[in-house]
Amino acid sequence: MIPKAATERLSVMYTLLGQILENGTDDAKLISSKRIGKLLGILTHTVRKDLSFLGGAGSPGKRFSTKELKDVIAEKLGLAKRKAAVIGLGKIGTTIMEYDKFSSSEIEIVAGFDSDINRIDTIKTKIPLFPSREIGEIVKQKGIEIAFLTSSPESAKVCFERLEAGGIKAILNFTPIILESEKIHIRNIDFILESTILSAMIGLDNLEKKSIANNKK
Repeated sequence: MIPKAATERLSVMYTLLGQILENGTDDAKLISSKRIGKLLGILTHTVRKDLSFLGGAGSPGKRFSTKELKDVIAEKLGLAKRKAAVIGLGKIGTTIMEYDKFSSSEIEIVAGFDSDINRIDTIKTKIPLFPSREIGEIVKQKGIEIAFLTSSPESAKVCFERLEAGGIKAILNFTPIILESEKIHIRNIDFILESTILSAMIGLDNLEKKSIANNKK
């Protein structure tokens, strides 16, 4: 069993390897754990430890075929094309639906939902749109496994209950409402928290520079 933290890092590596292959530079065919660590900002030792869960891929100094490593990660993590839906068609929701990188990823957005019927009628997209009250039914009907929840905070709980009733397996939650479930994989995306972390990183950089300057005096 691959630990959760390693699973998350391997998923990031998988995405990184795909980006490297897509860029098609001269050094795209082979990659080392050292380079992966440098690009992701993690220790080389951690990269090798994570790769060891793939079976013999964590040897020090070894360079890997970028494509083969990407394929092995996909196999070990059970990555596959999965159907997804966007719940809430405001600015964030419509941006997600229009994101063209999904076409080359494991995510296929097959439905969008909003409680405002007028908004549904005015949005121009090839993706089928439905009123929020039909979430449970459409999720079951289309075999949707992942939901991007971008609805208003007021309707987030109701949408979550409908997704749960429809048998959704995973939710990427962009609302400020913290969601919890023992059956559904949930990642709560908090923009304020992420901004605070970045601010703290800048603050630590400034404190370090100030400390170095004071030591030189």
